[in-house]
Amino acid sequence: MSKIKIVILGIGIALVLAFVIGFGVDTFYKSPQYEDFCDESKGRQIIDTPEECEAKNGEWNEFESVKTISLRQDELICTKISEDEKEVNLNCRTREGFEGPSGNCDIFSKCNKEFQEAEKPYAKNSFIIIIILGLVAVILGSYLKLISVSSGIMGGGVLVMIYAAMRFWRNLDEYLRFAILVITLAVLIWIGYKKFKK
Repeated sequence: MSKIKIVILGIGIALVLAFVIGFGVDTFYKSPQYEDFCDESKGRQIIDTPEECEAKNGEWNEFESVKTISLRQDELICTKISEDEKEVNLNCRTREGFEGPSGNCDIFSKCNKEFQEAEKPYAKNSFIIIIILGLVAVILGSYLKLISVSSGIMGGGVLVMIYAAMRFWRNLDEYLRFAILVITLAVLIWIGYKKFKK
């Protein structure tokens, strides 16, 4: 078999193996879904008071500075709603009707925190599972005799480990990240030294 065919087959095996492991973990180990924690239809509501916000399980955030418009008792604030040739429709409010809310309601704050807490153990477990599967692929590939298949499986194992680091890195504790990467690097160097030294 020509060298180009060996390289193409190796790259193909590496990519497909990476997809198989990535999608396999997602298929058999389901991630928490945002919709299970936060009902996005709640975000379309207008909530003007802290009490109403708390009742809807939201978090009220006061505005830092509210610009007040001083009006005399007999003045109105009007906005044009529509206009045609004969008439103009206005929406007018008195000083009392012009008072706006003192803050805004983050309706997703609490449920978003709950979702992130549920996502942390999933990310940690998925990262560890994928790293282990990647290492197994590299070790298995190093023992195979057919070079195109061997290099493809080893390449797929490395790609899977890169995928795990990119996808779950932000959700992991820094000591766990460091420990797993040191172990992975040590295993890869050991495999290279034991299997490929001449």
